[in-house]
Amino acid sequence: MRWLLALLFALAAGSASAEPSQILRAEEAPSAALGHPLGFVLYLPADYAAMRDRLPVIYLLHGAEASAVDWVEQGHLQEIADRLIADRRLPPTLIVMPEGGPNSWYMDAPGDGSGNVATAIEQDLPTYVERTWRARTDRRGRAIAGYSMGGFGALRFALMAPDRYAAAAAMSGAFWTRVTPETQFDEHIQRIFQGAFGRPFDAHRFVAASPMTLAGTLSPSGPVPSIYLTCGTGDRYHLDREQAVMAARLAAMKIPVETALTPGDHDWDTWSAALPAVLQFLARSFTPTPKS
Repeated sequence: MRWLLALLFALAAGSASAEPSQILRAEEAPSAALGHPLGFVLYLPADYAAMRDRLPVIYLLHGAEASAVDWVEQGHLQEIADRLIADRRLPPTLIVMPEGGPNSWYMDAPGDGSGNVATAIEQDLPTYVERTWRARTDRRGRAIAGYSMGGFGALRFALMAPDRYAAAAAMSGAFWTRVTPETQFDEHIQRIFQGAFGRPFDAHRFVAASPMTLAGTLSPSGPVPSIYLTCGTGDRYHLDREQAVMAARLAAMKIPVETALTPGDHDWDTWSAALPAVLQFLARSFTPTPKS
């Protein structure tokens, strides 16, 4: 009995000394694309300092008129990731939340003054993250997701660089599937884009950058990311309908796609509730961590 009590005490002491997960709120990645550092928020899983293997990485993109820290303060990212990892539904993972600008639409040189956001997030940020933390550098250890404008950006990045991302997800993705090269927007709609696609709105540029178009550019013989789309059935912008159109487009292009509809509007209650399923979907694309 004495040895059992000693063992239980040792286990309890070890558990108590475990390092909790961390949120680093003011990280900066040097960025030649921007000409100044790119800010980002970083989630480090519990006991990160004691780990020796490189960890998979998930990039999370925020929506319009928002900030990276919203994932933590409104989306409850830390609590959700901690619970999933503890329950072994998500491997210990680095989660990177970049500052994408208020209305950049994750484009280079958008009219909101954010600069070359796309190149900064696609090239400069991963280079810095993989050099500074024990982040995996292979495709099957990297995924990307976002909500609203960030959902547009996440699919755009994944479809532009399928050799970089194994999976992508969009929550309430603002895909604007009905835009054609001839589309003309009134001033109210143009304010949503804040010049990200030119002033006045350049429909040709938008269509060329759209995930709807990029889905048709993937090589059948090359890597193809798995896609997950989720949206609230009460979305005030009717993005559940946009999701259905995008899902059909992806399926027609032989891109693996899963969809989900949940109760909720275009808000953080909906995205926070959807986040566990999103993270678990992305994690299913990860292969076992290669040994360092």
